[in-house]
Amino acid sequence: YFFQLGGIVANSVHGGAYNAGFVHSYATRLRVMTYDGNIRIIDTEEEMRYWRCSFGLLGIILGIEFQLEHRHQLQMYGVEKKMESWSAEEFWKFIKQDAEADVPADIVPEGGAGTRNSWNGEYFIDFINGGETPSVAVYAQKANSSVDVDFNGELGIPNKIHEEYEKLMNTPVKDGIHGHMTWGEAARRDGSPPIKIASVDVNDFLGSMRRLPLARVMSNQAIVQIPNMAAKLNGKYNDGFFLTHSPAALAAAYFVHPSKGFEAMDYLRRVQLDSINDKEFMWNLPGEFRFINVQDSAVLQPVEPGLWFNAQMISFADLAKNDQAWKRDFKLVEDYWINELGAKPHMGKLMGFREQEDGEVEPFADEYVCTIYSNEQKQAFSAYREQMDPEGLFATGLGMKFLAPCA
Repeated sequence: YFFQLGGIVANSVHGGAYNAGFVHSYATRLRVMTYDGNIRIIDTEEEMRYWRCSFGLLGIILGIEFQLEHRHQLQMYGVEKKMESWSAEEFWKFIKQDAEADVPADIVPEGGAGTRNSWNGEYFIDFINGGETPSVAVYAQKANSSVDVDFNGELGIPNKIHEEYEKLMNTPVKDGIHGHMTWGEAARRDGSPPIKIASVDVNDFLGSMRRLPLARVMSNQAIVQIPNMAAKLNGKYNDGFFLTHSPAALAAAYFVHPSKGFEAMDYLRRVQLDSINDKEFMWNLPGEFRFINVQDSAVLQPVEPGLWFNAQMISFADLAKNDQAWKRDFKLVEDYWINELGAKPHMGKLMGFREQEDGEVEPFADEYVCTIYSNEQKQAFSAYREQMDPEGLFATGLGMKFLAPCA
């Protein structure tokens, strides 16, 4: 949600596939419009490396050719479990054995070895309600020969898939800016429409309630509903997607080496638990994480090739006294992840929280975002950008701050 395909290719967007990287890695050709209105086909790997993760600085992406993989069987499912204890052993045991993650057994010593039958997983941990024994859930997928022979659900194409897609696309929705429209119109323009609770926009619903009870409910429901959502959408579409609506949640994500994955989530857990009964901000959504296997496919690749653990903090701003309350807690987690664990940020989410001269904390600080890329990356991309856009028509936004020299 919140994405268009052109934006996905021009950023570091990824899913939860254990052996796949950023979505832009699988774009093989582009149709683009340059600064002078000309239409070009970008079809050499040399040039594709500049357009992938280019932040809109080169031109407008009009069409994309993707590398696809045929899956004659797909199993969408969820696994939810209350952990016996919060420890690295139990954490990795859930990943390797319960979630059957396709990660090497020796990536960390904890957790033993599993089947590695799942090709994709998105994980959530309810720290707010769990304490020392949090509940953890994964939305997972298996494909082709790895599917369970006794799976009680759809493995192929659902019989009424065309009817279900048409029904979804024509569903009436409403947002606070554009008013009434169909789901399809909303999805094409802005991404997924807002979640409804009892026919009320969840963002309005959040604005009417506060503090501990709602925080606990929201964090808990995000966990327990995952198997239900996966089963429901498996029967209707079985296309791999498990969200058709989503709330406007805050999100910041960071890449760390898998060996530091538990420590990253443990620190987030401590910060979330410390926020209980805090008068300014209480965390209200689970911690989230995924894995990504990065390829060397872009000049502005934010992390080196290899397997990474992607730790994510998410929350609704509505349970904060003001925006400074949540920003200070996000900064607290980010500082630890970056300074102690060597984390690198997801380029498409919140990052770079810094305290300003007036004492206010704000994201995307110039002195941080300029450090993400090396001088060699900046120079190589800038030289190509100046060829593609000599008049600087597209030289604006956060992307140019990534390329700026650090003071």
